[in-house]
Amino acid sequence: MKARPWALVPAKAFARSKSRLAPVLGDAERDALARGFLEHVLDVVAASDAVEGAMVVTDSDEVADVAMARGAVVVRDEATSLGAIVDAALARLRARGAKSALVLMSDLPDLAADDVRALASAVATEDVVIAPDLRAAGTNALGVALSAPFPTCFGHADSFVRHLACAQALGLRVRTHTSDRLGFDVDVPSDLDELNRKRSSRESAA
Repeated sequence: MKARPWALVPAKAFARSKSRLAPVLGDAERDALARGFLEHVLDVVAASDAVEGAMVVTDSDEVADVAMARGAVVVRDEATSLGAIVDAALARLRARGAKSALVLMSDLPDLAADDVRALASAVATEDVVIAPDLRAAGTNALGVALSAPFPTCFGHADSFVRHLACAQALGLRVRTHTSDRLGFDVDVPSDLDELNRKRSSRESAA
């Protein structure tokens, strides 16, 4: 039986998250939003039964508490850029004997267990699996086979294009995984409007 991937979720302090929503949300509201997103992602990962374990890399005690309460391994980040933080965490997973990993951003409110299962299945046959955001600019999830070190490009607005180009340049087997649920994240006020519309629609249908 092929080893299952690990899930890796980078998450900065709630108080420093979602700064681009400051024009429409106060500090406490942004803190609660970021916390809820992370809890959702970790709960979905656990419910998927598709991963060996979850690792959260953070510089925050609050984030660490949320992660540990959900059974995740917590690693303190020691780098400044998101790409370097993720690369260092992937190296830690490789040192633990992990064969592959799914890097998931912590702000995916529509993430479902089926999405995690689909990514896990894809990375079983590919070296790199890239799930772009709905704008096809950033990367919301990245599956990587750890046997072939792959320098990630997180932290760049065009990380999707960069990840794709890097994988191709290295001659790796790469697949793009497009998904409306995986592609939806909340960075700017228009994203928040869409999130609120979706929540209202679900509540009306209940």
